[in-house]
Amino acid sequence: EPLSPYLGPMPSKMEIREAIEAASPWLQIDPIKDDDRRFEIMAREIESGGVIAWYHSRSELGPRALGHRSILADPRKKALVRFINEHVKKRESFRPFAPSCLAEEASNWFDLGDNDFNDNVSPYMSITANVKESKRGQIPAVTHVDGSSRLQTVTAKAEPLYHRLISAFFDLTGVPMVLNTSFNTLKGEPIVETPSNAIRSFLSSMGSIEMLVMDEYVIRRRDCDMKSLMGEERDDGLIREQSKPKRAGDVFYETKFTITDDPESIQPVTRVCIPDRPMHNEKDGGWFELLDDLEGELLGICDGSSTLNEILTQFKSEMGGDGMPSSNEDDESTELPELDQILFENIMRR
Repeated sequence: EPLSPYLGPMPSKMEIREAIEAASPWLQIDPIKDDDRRFEIMAREIESGGVIAWYHSRSELGPRALGHRSILADPRKKALVRFINEHVKKRESFRPFAPSCLAEEASNWFDLGDNDFNDNVSPYMSITANVKESKRGQIPAVTHVDGSSRLQTVTAKAEPLYHRLISAFFDLTGVPMVLNTSFNTLKGEPIVETPSNAIRSFLSSMGSIEMLVMDEYVIRRRDCDMKSLMGEERDDGLIREQSKPKRAGDVFYETKFTITDDPESIQPVTRVCIPDRPMHNEKDGGWFELLDDLEGELLGICDGSSTLNEILTQFKSEMGGDGMPSSNEDDESTELPELDQILFENIMRR
């Protein structure tokens, strides 16, 4: 029997719950205890073209993600290669992906040579096998240009959960494998290790990963609820109570500019650091640039005590009719500055 590669740290249920709770304003969370139901949801998401992340049990040792810290997708959809490389992994578009295949089906899809008698030939994703010519058109996302594939074989005995997930996808599609790549979306960072790492990486994908499954939790990204922010009327005729935007902890500001001989060429750049936000990372010390001055002002105002209407009223009282701060104390203009609605929604979401 091959040695288990899953010898990394085992996250506790408490660690998982605490990580989810810390990021709950950004997450839509569905606890699903029934494994079969959860695997069906995952398989259908993959079958529909979605990209999912799976985090469970002990992590893998070594450079390969083998199903415990993995990003999974449909091997039948060639366009996913470019999409995952460019939008999820943020790397060169030509980088290949590997299949995780049911061990008992491997010889039907791959030329295993002398190992045809042993379907579980590559539990560590350590060999390259040629995809059978008759099958290459069915799984283009995991077939390299030379017809080869870096194969992982999965058995029910060694990896029962992963085997059941792939089997659920097999039942839906007739393809006994999924595309598998390591769960990391931040450039230069290794495969995620802790529950907090997983959530940060998921959120940092900015929606390119449709779903994160962590232990029993099926997690999706929660978009900004503009109806709640605006206090709009519900379908039943009741008015929603307006929510009060709140930043994720303390905000540190830094403004830089270069003085030249041409004063008009000075372009200040303001960036902020919010150590407590779920998407915080240590790249550039955790700093990121603001879109504009308005975003910086909103970060300062959003302390959880004011509704959107109250925030707009505050801007209204501080700005003149042209959208700039009024320099005339007697100016009684009550026109709101013209704020681009899409930009404002993006700012509130951020």
